[in-house]
Order: sequence, then C-alpha cells, then structure tokens
Amino acid sequence: MARLSVALCIFAVLAPSVMAAIQCWVGQETISNGKRLEPEIGGPYQSVQCNDADYCFNSYVKRHKKGDDSYTITKSCGETGKCFEDGCRGPGDEKLCCCSDNMCNSSNGPK
Repeated sequence: MARLSVALCIFAVLAPSVMAAIQCWVGQETISNGKRLEPEIGGPYQSVQCNDADYCFNSYVKRHKKGDDSYTITKSCGETGKCFEDGCRGPGDEKLCCCSDNMCNSSNGPK
C-alpha cells in the first residue's frame, strides 16, 4: 500500500508538467525559385513533444542569394525569450511567429 501511495504522489507531481507540454513541428527547409531543395534525412519536419516550451515557433527568412527568390522556413519549440504571445513580428522578408496550440506551426504563420 505504501508503494502505491508513493507511486501516486510521483504521478501527481509529474503529470501536470507532461500534460502542459506542447507538441510542435520541428525542422527546416529551403525553397529556391519555387522548388524545395533536397530535405535533410527523414524529411523536413517532425512532430515533437516540447517539454520545456509553452509556444511553437516558426520563422520565414528570405535569402536573396545570387538573385534568386530563395527563403528558409524553420519550425521549432518556442525558446525562452523568443515567444511571449501568439502572433508574428518582423518585415515581410523575415517573419518570426509564435503560437500556443498543439501543432500550430504547420503553416508560415499562426493559425
């Protein structure tokens, strides 16, 4: 009986932190002249559990390399100091977006 009580106490302490975690897309891809460049192994994005984050993060950065129209999209768990509220900021060629729902960083902006 004592072991069951200890197990329940541990679960009660750990459950809120696990339940509070957010799921986000993580990865990066570059598009050049309308064509997706060869992705990294495993594809450009994966779904992950972000245990230490309250937000998902999505950035869009235009590269302007060699006169092409390339841009890079990066998706990740929101890092401390990057995300404080839902929404996007920055000019059109460098947008930084944060959102607080599971898998909300699936597009180039918040849902």
